[in-house]
Amino acid sequence: MTSKIKGVVFDLDGTLIDSLEEIATATNRTLEAFGYPTHPEEAFKYFAGHGARVLVERAAPKEVVADPDRFEPLLERFLSVYHRLTGTIAHPYEGIPDLLTALAERGIKLFVLTNKPHESAGECVADIMPHWAFDQVLGARDNVPRKPNPAGAVEILETTGIKGEEMLYLGDTAVDMKTAIGAGMVPVGVLWGFREQKELEESGAKHLINHPLELLELL
Repeated sequence: MTSKIKGVVFDLDGTLIDSLEEIATATNRTLEAFGYPTHPEEAFKYFAGHGARVLVERAAPKEVVADPDRFEPLLERFLSVYHRLTGTIAHPYEGIPDLLTALAERGIKLFVLTNKPHESAGECVADIMPHWAFDQVLGARDNVPRKPNPAGAVEILETTGIKGEEMLYLGDTAVDMKTAIGAGMVPVGVLWGFREQKELEESGAKHLINHPLELLELL
């Protein structure tokens, strides 16, 4: 694998950026606005990962989720609040800037694939990591199945001509590992994110890293 890697696909939340407080703040502000109970920040490690709709479904009262007339306005409000808040609290994890610089210097192509709403994802990357040129930043789009469906990852491969075995995929959840495997990419689990080592191992991580710069050893 040493000389074959041509690109790296990054998950965003919990992998490139520490956004837990931002996600929790946006969700809790939305819940508060409707008079619903809020949640501790730690809970959002497990609420997040499958996109905005699932996040709000997990955070909202069950009776609200079951009633479209109540749930859809809640989701719409969350998307508005989250879009305004995106990139204002979140920040890159320690070591990520150095990793991105090192990868760029080696000519490795950089990609982001996230279940964060597409527009918010692009603005977030541009605001928080403006010094690095990502070849593609793909968020959740209406016409593309969300992770763990590998459609977005396959799209990256098809548009770049890079083969799956030439692409490392970094993520912090089972969703990411399943996405990587489904696209034929090399799944790399990061241990600084939202989930535990056991989840990453059980979902098929080929490599586990404790610090961003450890990724360079896989090139």
